[in-house]
Amino acid sequence: MKRLIRKKPIVGAILLLIICMGEVKAQQEPMFTQYMFNTLWVNPAYAGTREALNINALTRLQWVGLDGAPRTYSVAMHTPITEKKAGIGLTMVNDVFGPVQNTYATANYAYRVTLSEKLTLSMGLKGGINSYFAGLKDLSIIDRDDPQFESNEKKINPNIGAGFYLYSDKFYLGVSAPKLLETSIDDEYSDGNFKTRRHYYFIGGFIWKLAPNWIFKPSLLTQSVSNAPLTHNISFQFLYDQRIWLGAMFRPGDAAGAFFNLKINKRLTIGYGYDFTFSSLSTTNSGSHEIMFSFDFVDFAPGKVKSPRYF
Repeated sequence: MKRLIRKKPIVGAILLLIICMGEVKAQQEPMFTQYMFNTLWVNPAYAGTREALNINALTRLQWVGLDGAPRTYSVAMHTPITEKKAGIGLTMVNDVFGPVQNTYATANYAYRVTLSEKLTLSMGLKGGINSYFAGLKDLSIIDRDDPQFESNEKKINPNIGAGFYLYSDKFYLGVSAPKLLETSIDDEYSDGNFKTRRHYYFIGGFIWKLAPNWIFKPSLLTQSVSNAPLTHNISFQFLYDQRIWLGAMFRPGDAAGAFFNLKINKRLTIGYGYDFTFSSLSTTNSGSHEIMFSFDFVDFAPGKVKSPRYF
């Protein structure tokens, strides 16, 4: 990394900014305020658990107003295969900060085991590629003849992941490692110390019926990375009349925010989230924004949809 910063000051400064920010705490994976609508991204065992073909799109614009701030675009599609007690899915995530783009494309497979009438254990695997790209040629630099900026940097690595997901109609628990392989960005400018870190995710939540038209759903997503403290994403949601979600989130020592989701009909759900950081970056940006779309093709479900899905 020292060689990278010395030889390429602009890229090095951006990477150093991302790595050193207290808000990131060595985490390299994208973060989402509305993570409960994007579970397949972190856990392949979630594939097929919604009882219908589902397509989800989630866009996050982080630290709006700060040059080079992260922008994340995520699309996921998954469906059950009832006859085989299985689920399959695809995920695509594009994470951009400054001139750097990380793209992740994965295929997911899950197999479900019925433990009781209401309890199911799903076990999942995922495999795909991680693509790293640094657009150095487009940077504004003083010395346009510097040979170190004559070409862009590109690298593609394979990766695999695994997860478990235990759920009923009242609660869910999951543990996963979506990228088990740790890969380095090895080129003439890097000393080999900059590499992807294995992330472990623990997710859980439950529903509690408060009144005929009100349901309360707390949830938690904990991320564990080597050489970094645990990161907790805590959220509280209230569902009114099976249509309107009102939620708040909190990442201790990091950020807080709120989100709103509206179920337009039995197929389409839309959402918006906003959060702000507690760090020194709070004076340099206007917060982070998320927009979410989720569509269930219930007419093409391989079996009858049994009940409304809360997660």
